[in-house]
Amino acid sequence: MFMNNKIKRHFYNGEHYLINEENKTVEILPEFYQKLKQKKLWNKFGFKKIGGSSIGDVLLVDQYKSQFIAFCRMMWIGIPILDRKYVDAGIAIEPKVINVIEKISKKSVETFDPVEYNYDFFSDKDDVVGGLPDGFIKEDNLLIEIKTTGIKNFEKWEKWGIPAAYHKQAQLYSYLMGAKKYAIVATFLEEEDYLNPSEFPINKRMVKSWKFDLDITKTEDDIKKVKEWYYQFTNQRISPSYDLKVDSDMLEWLKPRNANEWEELKNKWIMEGKIQ
Repeated sequence: MFMNNKIKRHFYNGEHYLINEENKTVEILPEFYQKLKQKKLWNKFGFKKIGGSSIGDVLLVDQYKSQFIAFCRMMWIGIPILDRKYVDAGIAIEPKVINVIEKISKKSVETFDPVEYNYDFFSDKDDVVGGLPDGFIKEDNLLIEIKTTGIKNFEKWEKWGIPAAYHKQAQLYSYLMGAKKYAIVATFLEEEDYLNPSEFPINKRMVKSWKFDLDITKTEDDIKKVKEWYYQFTNQRISPSYDLKVDSDMLEWLKPRNANEWEELKNKWIMEGKIQ
């Protein structure tokens, strides 16, 4: 089932920003920039905070991360979710994982309604970094970060470790929560599980937990670097340089100058299977 009609586009090349292909940057145009700076976008929004999904991009934890993508998200012009398969699976399966954790640990896991907290549990704790934790075991002062991923990644994680971006996300939330430890709990899906994730047979699938001590000094250094980056790029209108090897989809998303050009791109992406 195509989800393309649910993708909303508000901003266009030439109206809200300009792509500079010579310098490989994007310039946020003055009127739009002032709305963000004064928190007047839709009468109340300013620059987006750096959350768990962006901290790895800012810190460039691996070759696939991109400060250009983090900038675009921060400025509200970033590419939306095109294929909800993985997101919908995570939403459906996460409560099942919470139940497993509670059953095994015999402890209650506190969860946080994204709507209630407007997707930022730490909105009153920090103006730059934030996000929404998956769970917290209060009696153990333990932050829980849940991941759903394909079974093919199990051997990779066992051999090479959990992706660094997931660590940075959990470390950020742990620090903001005041937790001394964090656990990354992953359940590994077969391809057919994505078709009907609400019926995910968790008792027949691999679920594994990794527990870590929070390195407060390192996490504080990460947050310092993120804030320095945030202040630098929210006080100018020019993005970091993009890299076509990593940022090609984002750049293609940014190019349309009007609704007709966006419709052409949307149809192209539907044909290519990027929008589903």
